[in-house]
Amino acid sequence: MIWVNIILIILLIEGIVLFFYGLQKQSQLFFFLGMTAFFIPVVYFISGITFLPMIPVLALIITYITKRKITLT
Repeated sequence: MIWVNIILIILLIEGIVLFFYGLQKQSQLFFFLGMTAFFIPVVYFISGITFLPMIPVLALIITYITKRKITLT
């Protein structure tokens, strides 16, 4: 069980790095991957595996909204 927590913390850090890299380069793919990699450990630590299938949908919605705001400003 400790290995699962360590892997999820590494995935969380990787998600933050990809998130900021996607914002810096305005890359929708890296932003989506960063959001997905960030939300997986957060949702797992908060509620277990119940809401894990909804993470890609949530990441796509946030990516779409953010991309529209970046191009409009």
